[in-house]
Amino acid sequence: MGTPELEVVMSETQDVIVVGLDGSAASDRALEWALQEGQRRGWTVEVVTAFGHNTHGGLDETTVTRHSREAAEKAQVQQIDRVAEPYRDDVTLAVEVLEGPPVERLIEAAQHARLLVVGSHGYGRVRTILVGSVAAGCIRNATCPVVVLPAPHLEPLESEALQPS
Repeated sequence: MGTPELEVVMSETQDVIVVGLDGSAASDRALEWALQEGQRRGWTVEVVTAFGHNTHGGLDETTVTRHSREAAEKAQVQQIDRVAEPYRDDVTLAVEVLEGPPVERLIEAAQHARLLVVGSHGYGRVRTILVGSVAAGCIRNATCPVVVLPAPHLEPLESEALQPS
């Protein structure tokens, strides 16, 4: 009796750019860049917004989770409406709002994508590092190339402002 043959199923990379949105100026820029790249290449742009953390262990959504999801969906629609209007006729958009840690959800969403695009910083407090925790997590863990875009302009922190001589 021989060993059973294993069927190897390889996932095929799709012509998709996954972009993470969190409402920040940096994610506005990431979305705009992804849309421009999607338009140029003829690829689909998949917009992913992650919210909260999966704490209910598979039970029905709680009221808090439902409200968090609704708020994330509303914010995502507003951000897409604000940024994507010039590209609507030229780029296929897909949208997802997923519960859980942003890095995990973005990595999962981008498993079959050609690119993952994120902003350099969201709404975290630590702005003195090169990239935020979500961008850094995506860089370390993604199976596809990651593009990290800064906000259009960052205001200097008070401690970084030039002091008169």
